Amino acid sequence: MHHLPTLASVFVVLIASIFPSTGSAESKEGSWRGQSVTEFDGKDSMNWQVVNDGVMGGLSKGNLNATEAGTMKFSGMLSLENNGGFSTFRSREVDLNLSNDLGLLLRVKGDGRTYQARLATDARYRGMEVSFSADFVAKKGEWLEVKIPFTDFKGNFRGTDLPKQKLDPSMIRRVGILLSDKTQAPFDIEIDHIRTYGKGQGKFTEREKEAAAEKPVVAERGTSRLIETAVADGRFTTFKKALDAAGLTVFFQWDNPLTVFAPTDDAFAKLPEGVLEDLLKPENKLKLIQVLSHHVSAGANGLADSLKAGSVRPLKGGPLEVAFADGRVRVNQAAILDGDVPCSNGVIHVIDSVLLPAVN
Repeated sequence: MHHLPTLASVFVVLIASIFPSTGSAESKEGSWRGQSVTEFDGKDSMNWQVVNDGVMGGLSKGNLNATEAGTMKFSGMLSLENNGGFSTFRSREVDLNLSNDLGLLLRVKGDGRTYQARLATDARYRGMEVSFSADFVAKKGEWLEVKIPFTDFKGNFRGTDLPKQKLDPSMIRRVGILLSDKTQAPFDIEIDHIRTYGKGQGKFTEREKEAAAEKPVVAERGTSRLIETAVADGRFTTFKKALDAAGLTVFFQWDNPLTVFAPTDDAFAKLPEGVLEDLLKPENKLKLIQVLSHHVSAGANGLADSLKAGSVRPLKGGPLEVAFADGRVRVNQAAILDGDVPCSNGVIHVIDSVLLPAVN
């Protein structure tokens, strides 16, 4: 059995692995692909306000405080007395068009509880505002970036699910964070920023532009995207299943070019007994993310350029050695069965073995 290192943070945003965000003023210049909803730096006009369950007779208390570090701290006490049980902070009315992006990107540090990101549009139920919400976990004492696809937001009104209501990202009228986990206890979450991710209008720093320019790009471009090409090929059903289980399929909808060393179904079958089944368990999602991101690198790196360089740096884990050995081009010990499979947003190299990150 191969033992894989445990990640220190929850659900790593892979693009942040290429261009890490530290929460500093420099990182807030825009080192992601998307738009800024708020950086909590006092420069937006969101006019945040706290709403507790006191409006329904409850006794919960929430407080909102801007920190000197340029973050927003939401803390208080959730009470279940008098049929209460929620506290939220939300913006006053805004007018945001986020339709060019794929979802929200939040950088948070919390208390281990499950919070809700909430959005409102012009949608109405019996004349009242519909809330669209999606859960996320704020890991206790550690900063992490959480990606929430817009497709995960479900409509509701005062606890009533509204499955026919669909979020329209082009007309966001309110943004908020809510705690309603039915646990009577103090709560504390700190938020560095709320952004979007995807094919939006985000900026790149000069350092990132230079890094991207240094990446070799294959001349030939396919007409299908990476995921579509892999699915159509028929040899990567296990790889696709693993991407879905890790919640990473949406990552390949970004417009950043990528190189994927894609293991075939036979490659996964060569893993020691129990390894694949163990990785696909929900509780091992973080390990699965690390393994899969070890098969992906930034830029569309052609095989000839990779051989010349001698190595490729994946999104997670140490460099992958690329060399000619035993009659085949190999990446580490995996043989490349087919190289330079062109896609519209990158390139696929088909490999006969799964690349496991080195044990830390």
